[in-house]
Amino acid sequence: MFPDTATNFLYDNERLSDYGMILCSFEGEGLETVSAGNSLTFNTVKTGVSDRSFLSAAVYEEPLSATFQICKYDCSEGIRSISAEELSSLLRWLARRDGFHKFEIYQKGYEGIYFYGSFNGIQQLKLGGELYGLELTFVADSPYGYEGISLDFTADASVGHSIFCLSNETGHLYPKVFTCKCLQSGDLRLHNSIEDRITEIKNCVKNEIISIDGNHKVIESSVITHNLYNDFNYNYFRLGSRYEDNLNVITASLPCEIHIEYESVRKVGLG
Repeated sequence: MFPDTATNFLYDNERLSDYGMILCSFEGEGLETVSAGNSLTFNTVKTGVSDRSFLSAAVYEEPLSATFQICKYDCSEGIRSISAEELSSLLRWLARRDGFHKFEIYQKGYEGIYFYGSFNGIQQLKLGGELYGLELTFVADSPYGYEGISLDFTADASVGHSIFCLSNETGHLYPKVFTCKCLQSGDLRLHNSIEDRITEIKNCVKNEIISIDGNHKVIESSVITHNLYNDFNYNYFRLGSRYEDNLNVITASLPCEIHIEYESVRKVGLG
């Protein structure tokens, strides 16, 4: 169970506590304003005969960001100074140029929620010439967080499988992992009711496994002789979510076993 107040986080599979550090605050009392990262910019157009503006598009201009302070803490001795060697290890872990990494904060209300990003700007907090803490600014790759969802089910033409797309953002999303094992030979057509959308792969054989990377739009087959470029209709499988409806009913022309992993959008503040 996560604590009410965060003292630890996970970044690129390492915990802050692994370095003998905790989240803290060197500030005095007062209200802190933290970006929720959901600021929208509205693009509008007006007709020549009206003063009314009409929405043409809405985009997120700013990614999610938050500032944290950390210190070295020992249960028996309290806050301790940070050595040059310890600082070097912390900077090697946090000050990265090798891409965005998974970030999780251990706090009540954030169970299962994670972010991708990097730390941009690390400030040293010194007292009397000794280093006692660091101030970190985390910048995410998007204006929101994610929650990983994994599903396994069977589908055929007679019985639809219901999936509630648990996303805080309307629209559609592509699973990062999608595999479908055909239990019968033939032309495979996967139908999603919410968009009346069909993903079709012709000439499948029994026990063939179709794999789709929805993030990079890559499709592969366990049958190396299957010419997917000719047999695929290029409607990559996806899930939909509307403000009033997020029920996706999946049916398949062939009996099959399906595995899905997708990242549901979670609109939460950070900090």
